[in-house]
Amino acid sequence: MVTKKIVVTGLVQGIGFRPFVAELAEKLNITGWVRNSDGIVTCQVSGEASAVGAFTKSLRTDAPPGAWIEQIKEQVLFPEQIPEKFSIIESSRQEEQTKQSIVLPADLPTCERCESELRDPFNRRFRHPFISCTSCGPRYSILEEIPYDRLSISMKRFLMCEDCKKEYNARGDVRRHAQTIACKACGPTLTYKKGTEAVTGNEQALTLAIDHLKVGGILAVKDIGGYHLAADPFCEEAVKELRRLKGRENKPFAVLFADPDSVRKYCEADADEEALLLNPARPIVLLKQKKTEHAFCPNVCGNSPDIGAMLPCNPVQIMLSEACGPLIMTSANITGELITTENDQMEQWLVEDSVAVLSHDRPIVTPLDDSIVRIVCGKRQTLRRARGMVPTPIPFPMEAQVLAAGGDLKACFCYVEGKRAYLSQHLGDLAEESCFMQYQKEQIRMKQLFHFHPKQVICDLHPLYRSKAEGAELIQHHKAHVLSVVAEHDLCGRVLGFAFDGTGYGEDGSIWGSEVFLWDEKTNLQRVAHLSPVKLIGGDEGAKNADTILYGYLYANELQPSEMIAGFDRERAQIVAQAIRLGINTVTSTSMGRLFDAVSALLDICHYNSYEGEAAIELENLAATVDEAYELSMELIETGDPLIHMDTGSLFEELLRALEQGTDRAVIARGFLYALADAIVTLSQKMRERYHVNQIALSGGTFLNRILLERVTALLEENGFLVYRNELVPPGDGGLCLGQAYAFVDRK
Repeated sequence: MVTKKIVVTGLVQGIGFRPFVAELAEKLNITGWVRNSDGIVTCQVSGEASAVGAFTKSLRTDAPPGAWIEQIKEQVLFPEQIPEKFSIIESSRQEEQTKQSIVLPADLPTCERCESELRDPFNRRFRHPFISCTSCGPRYSILEEIPYDRLSISMKRFLMCEDCKKEYNARGDVRRHAQTIACKACGPTLTYKKGTEAVTGNEQALTLAIDHLKVGGILAVKDIGGYHLAADPFCEEAVKELRRLKGRENKPFAVLFADPDSVRKYCEADADEEALLLNPARPIVLLKQKKTEHAFCPNVCGNSPDIGAMLPCNPVQIMLSEACGPLIMTSANITGELITTENDQMEQWLVEDSVAVLSHDRPIVTPLDDSIVRIVCGKRQTLRRARGMVPTPIPFPMEAQVLAAGGDLKACFCYVEGKRAYLSQHLGDLAEESCFMQYQKEQIRMKQLFHFHPKQVICDLHPLYRSKAEGAELIQHHKAHVLSVVAEHDLCGRVLGFAFDGTGYGEDGSIWGSEVFLWDEKTNLQRVAHLSPVKLIGGDEGAKNADTILYGYLYANELQPSEMIAGFDRERAQIVAQAIRLGINTVTSTSMGRLFDAVSALLDICHYNSYEGEAAIELENLAATVDEAYELSMELIETGDPLIHMDTGSLFEELLRALEQGTDRAVIARGFLYALADAIVTLSQKMRERYHVNQIALSGGTFLNRILLERVTALLEENGFLVYRNELVPPGDGGLCLGQAYAFVDRK
């Protein structure tokens, strides 16, 4: 006989690990106990040596789905008394500290077993909107403190009925120690509200909500991470009204589908894309639209060739989509603000005749938007990391204890503890007060929840960023972008990094955005190339008005379009030129995003960004309608310091010539993207000759452009380069914090 204390670290809470341990021990005639302890699982087991050995081995090899074991520590004990049976005992917050950082579960989608019960009229949880078990249901979004237990989550207010208590304690039951266990008698309850009408009761509320959607109404639905706004994608008036309510004129909406078969009816999806749809995070997956007679209203996706498709992540979404078919499912907020989580906050929308609210009484502790992903060049690309992915850490190349603050747009911070980076969820634009308050709240919450003790704080160089902390180490924005790729892929040796985006504060005080850096492990990032600097109008006008940007580029290159160029306001162009001459509200810029704005405006595609990056996105959408590309070029100029400038003067001359010849604008748009890809490849070849560098890192929001990314990846690989890009974190500012954290790590 032997008695051992066993400590298991990894993702071992919130996924049914304790019931698994208990069932395993009972099967092997082992006595003792198991409990949660501050993010780890601790067992004391007594039995024959061979049984205890088999027990320890099975902890690793037979762990429940969703669990992953980092380490198992064993210690032989000599207890005075041995328990007669095995039990799951009360969780402890006083367990000895381990060197391993804590891993907590992300929210999990409804499992197949619970879906089957949801549809079974003979099951006592038939059509129960909050059905869950040890393998599924909300986790991080309802977690208040650790260890993960009923009294530590927002389900603690719901007292279990006798039937649920029996299941909770029954050996072999799928809900044995399921912390979210509930049924119709004791769980949360749905409430439907429209105007002054309020109906509480799961089936009645759900029926009214479905009826409201079917007549073209807008339904606010309280889901796992916050409220969604749902609408019929086939009803033009509903889509129009939804855009008005959100203040979202053109940006495409995501669509919820009942199952993969329904997705295939409207979208093209290969095996990798279908795997993403079924990923436990249940993210929005960008898929190519099919041309079909059953297509949605044009205003759902706008000019985008893609549909943001998602599958249900909870029982309410399952029942709504099965009853109504495909539904627009977009976060319930005014564009730019945080997703709404509070019932009273959402009910303010009831003044609108078109809106009804389907709420429930289970509090949401952590607001979480939907995660967004896609497949490009056969690899995953994460556009937004939130529900289902947070707080799961990603590997970090080396030991560190830091807090990296990220940026102010698409805000996301991260703590690095040990060899793990814990990124926060997407927190929006910190210029919005609600977003900034949530950003601060989440920093404190994660620090307390995971017991983080950062020794360094790292922030963006921008002097006016709200994310900036007193006394922090500073790293330039685009350097952090490049280092996010280096960190994610643990690159060694020399790397040529391209960081292309809309804006970032430069080390010389100008606006950077087309930066090319040389990096190796022993030296800092050396800036080796960028677009030729131009003076542009700054402020909000400079970020949103594509016409103003275009006029700045034309003035800088001493170009004047002919009368036949559509959409060109000569009077306005002269005013902008005069302001630039006099230095009124001007900035010096190397921004790639502003170049895209200018080309989009010149081609009469988009003249104003009603949302971030709209002009660039619409340029890509138009380019995607053709396969032919007009031949354009971007000259590389040696400035001798030893920078190379990617010159735009000759590019705009050729663009104007193409327009004057009457060339199809879509063909020109694709030609522009190809010219940029060619310039990247030519520049990479020059740098390989000069610095013997063969690894390329691509980061920044510009590389969300599928045509550009596919073209440049293919050309670089054809030329023998190794191409790396962000996969687990967004290439935009949502991944910035990972590179910031890596910038000050001791790599000796």
